[in-house]
Amino acid sequence: MSDSPARKHIWIEPARPEDARLAQAAADAGATALVLPMDADTAGLPRVGPGGDFQESRDFERYRIQRQSDEESVRRDRLAVVEPAEWSIIPAENLIARGLEVIQVIDTAEQAKLALTIMEQGVAGIWLRQADTAAIEALGRVLAELHPAPVELDEARITAITPVGMGDRSCLDLIGELAPGEGLLVGSFNHARFLIHSENVDNPHCAARPFRVNAGAVHSYVVTPGDQLRYLAEMASGDPALVVGADGRARTLAVGRNKIERRPMVRVEAIDAEGNCFSVILQQAETIRLVTPAGQAVSVLDLKPGDPVRTSLAERGGRHFGRRVTETIFER
Repeated sequence: MSDSPARKHIWIEPARPEDARLAQAAADAGATALVLPMDADTAGLPRVGPGGDFQESRDFERYRIQRQSDEESVRRDRLAVVEPAEWSIIPAENLIARGLEVIQVIDTAEQAKLALTIMEQGVAGIWLRQADTAAIEALGRVLAELHPAPVELDEARITAITPVGMGDRSCLDLIGELAPGEGLLVGSFNHARFLIHSENVDNPHCAARPFRVNAGAVHSYVVTPGDQLRYLAEMASGDPALVVGADGRARTLAVGRNKIERRPMVRVEAIDAEGNCFSVILQQAETIRLVTPAGQAVSVLDLKPGDPVRTSLAERGGRHFGRRVTETIFER
């Protein structure tokens, strides 16, 4: 698992050093430091990161890695700011394997995503150079995807379970395995979602599929990184999904495929402590499970009125193309 954002160095070099808007965008994106010329006028710039400064030769050394012999010159007693020549991944892997703290110089958010995940742990940080607003905002989206904030979960009690006939259901097969208690947040309505467990539970009739979440009817909302919602029908190979545990901890996994098939469906209704009613429509089968407050998987066919399950907290307002907006909206 990658380090938390607080332990990564996120250095952003604004294309216009004295532009307060770029500095604010960097702060909003999660920068831990701004890279500015020594003579830059910092008056009026927002505070970025934990404070303090870094100086070349005192706190870090800069290197350009063109061949393996260049890697041997990297010092161990301070941060190494590395600007790759033609190859970027293998040199970084070699330096990480040697236990060195590497700051990778990059030009795009996609390069940052790769650098921060190399060999699973990633480099110690990145230096995004000559960044304009678009590049900074793209980096912010990547950081939110790599290190999603924990999700606040609540519980609701089942009020009814009703067969609704045939429908198209979506199975999201992810590119990694899910642990017990993990799943996706799915629901028919914007204001609340259920935690749908993965198919990682052993059973006597078919092999477990720890990478799979049989998520529900195609019309349903599913939560994705960056506090956005997508329709299950829209999810496609390569799209990021937000995997959430029973304790609310979250991580991102990409979709490998979205398998849509016609199956008998059942509507699961629930109510939370504040009286909010909501539902989800799921396949009517033993392997489709929700999550109890204790983090245990419970089959949709074993649920009965009064049973508590994990849900996301209700929210006010609506959504416009998946983004939260403040508006009056009623769903039923």
